[in-house]
Amino acid sequence: MKVLLAVDGSPASLVARDLVAGLHWPDRTTIHVIGAYQVPTDWTGGVGATMDWVGGVEDAVSDQLAETLLELSRPLAEGGLHVEREALPGRAADVIVDAATRIGADLVVTGSRGHGRLRSMLLGSVAAEVTTHAPCPVLVARTPGVSRILVATDGPATAGIIATRLGDWGIFRGIPAEVVAVTVPDAPAYELMVSLYTLGDERLARQRAEVAEEAGRGAEEMTRRLAEIGIPATPHVRTGDPAPEIIAAAADRGADLIVTGSRGLGALDRLLLGSVARNVLTHAHCSVLVVRNAGASTSQGGSE
Repeated sequence: MKVLLAVDGSPASLVARDLVAGLHWPDRTTIHVIGAYQVPTDWTGGVGATMDWVGGVEDAVSDQLAETLLELSRPLAEGGLHVEREALPGRAADVIVDAATRIGADLVVTGSRGHGRLRSMLLGSVAAEVTTHAPCPVLVARTPGVSRILVATDGPATAGIIATRLGDWGIFRGIPAEVVAVTVPDAPAYELMVSLYTLGDERLARQRAEVAEEAGRGAEEMTRRLAEIGIPATPHVRTGDPAPEIIAAAADRGADLIVTGSRGLGALDRLLLGSVARNVLTHAHCSVLVVRNAGASTSQGGSE
């Protein structure tokens, strides 16, 4: 398995490092620890490119980051993990996504800086951007460990993708989970219109019951799939706006990791991240793993 851990020396990246260090990874897993640095801007209109100080400053920044990566990755190596380190020039989000694509990463792990509005702003520039464009699942770490998981599901497709990924990795085996499916209530105006049109018959109530039953079946299916891969789980159904309900369920159940899916690719993926997964990623107080149906093979035998 190939795991890309993005760090910058901040307390948030130390949390991500500690989370990676505390999980039980498959044999032959490689942790690729990377950091991004900005190349100094040449304000001389190209003349500075011929001057020694320009290259010297860049070399100094790169060397300092390389030392930071060495120190940050020491606990990983001491824990028996195979670690590779790389200091790369460029914007953090671009560097992370490009590196994940280049090495064929199975998972990207990064920290989450800030709180409230500040956290939202920084997520918009780094973590959420990486989650949107990375070719594989992304784990945004806010806690240094995982003791209880909340898995959000919206149907069989999501259940299959998430269970397959978690089963292949095996890193959460034995950790208890709560499965939540959220049904979205009809708008009051729609309910009023339907009630008037149908003269108050029971069709709307039956429709609500069918939606709830379908959500329940989805939660049960996810629970069954998780049990098959060694994650004991309990199903739940909630009603409301999906992202706030997922976050509230995680808080109610004491989960320190939310696992959610991300449908689609490209512009559609960005839209759906904005409506559910991105809102969970931005506002949750625990770690968030966004799983997508794309990226490198996650089988233990197919990755090293």
